[in-house]
Amino acid sequence: MEEKIKRCVLRVLELSTGTKGEGVYLVRLQVKGSGKHRKIEVLLDSDTGIRIDQCSFFGRRIREQIEIDIEQPALTGEDFDLVVSSPGLGEPVLMPRQYIRHTGRLLKVVYKGEQQEEKEMTGRLQRVLKSGDTITALELVPVTAGKKSSGSGGTAVELVLERIVRAVPEVEW
Repeated sequence: MEEKIKRCVLRVLELSTGTKGEGVYLVRLQVKGSGKHRKIEVLLDSDTGIRIDQCSFFGRRIREQIEIDIEQPALTGEDFDLVVSSPGLGEPVLMPRQYIRHTGRLLKVVYKGEQQEEKEMTGRLQRVLKSGDTITALELVPVTAGKKSSGSGGTAVELVLERIVRAVPEVEW
């Protein structure tokens, strides 16, 4: 069931090229519950961020596509809840492509050190490093307490993507 819904979502994203949905991609899809209590949660993003009107646009298109493609009574009409949203402030980065839109922002990163121990760093994302089209590492400038707005904390540190356990964009005041 989830795979069928995912195909519907991806089809809608593909068909939205050249519209207000240009550049939007799927971050996560979750299907919860069953029967009349089924809830479909779709998390979308883009390299420049996603707006609420885009979430509404995709919500309508995804619902239409699901009702056309999936011929099951449990997924027609009002028999399921569909929530289309974007990653909110303080939500962890779930896929490498999301780092692009966070360039210049503060990230709290948990990563594995040389001995596989977990370490934590807060830094300003300076650059996203790629090999071809694949994101391989992040370049962060560490910040110290009280200097978050200035971003001056020292020399840039390169973190290999495969060592990053969790990265969360920080709210700046």
